[in-house]
Amino acid sequence: MKYLMLLPVLLTACGDNDPGLAKNMELTKRQRAMIEERITPFGWVNVAGVDDLIEDIALAGETLYAACGACHGANGGGGVGPKLKGQTAEYIVGRLNQYRNGEKVGSQSNMMWGQAAGLSDKDIDDLAEYIVTL
Repeated sequence: MKYLMLLPVLLTACGDNDPGLAKNMELTKRQRAMIEERITPFGWVNVAGVDDLIEDIALAGETLYAACGACHGANGGGGVGPKLKGQTAEYIVGRLNQYRNGEKVGSQSNMMWGQAAGLSDKDIDDLAEYIVTL
């Protein structure tokens, strides 16, 4: 019984089963290329994935802006509310934070308090990033 347990160890140490043999093998250029081809995709950033992520970020602000467009215009050109197109992200973030805090900014502040009250910091940043693209 004791010798049966040693048999696999002895067999792996000789001939084609020798694990050390694989380390010393000389690979052809084609074999190396095939190995590199299988490994390379794991070492590089998937550019298509990054593009999708950027689109998702833009869509977050665009989706939120749907509620804003009724007063500020679909392209931010103004209407019932003031023009947003051309404003900086810092300006938009500042104003939305003021409205969210219940501060009076202009004659229509009371309309904006309710709109901004439910926005998170991330929502405000997403909106600002989208508005500057209008």
